Amino acid sequence: MLRKPNSISPGDTIIQDPVMEPYFITRSQTGGYVVYERVVKGEKKTEYIKTHGYPSTFNSALRMVAKEKLNSGEKAIYTSLKEYVNRWEAIQKELLSITTIDV
Repeated sequence: MLRKPNSISPGDTIIQDPVMEPYFITRSQTGGYVVYERVVKGEKKTEYIKTHGYPSTFNSALRMVAKEKLNSGEKAIYTSLKEYVNRWEAIQKELLSITTIDV
């Protein structure tokens, strides 16, 4: 489902970093997390956000971002298992430069 970017509750914490782009994470006032993707659609290049999931922990949110980056975007077709695994390791390394991710 696509939503307008200003539809995020003003009390939510927004966690974004260039390493995660086009994804970002929010944490609601009640403690839940949401993983979003920035999307641009249409002739007028309207900006939206797409919800990818509601992980229960910050670590789960980071793993969700890593999996989305692996399976979508600029590289969604892999010609070998080795290429896929190398990309997964590169994404993990990028995120691990920020914090530990339990796999």
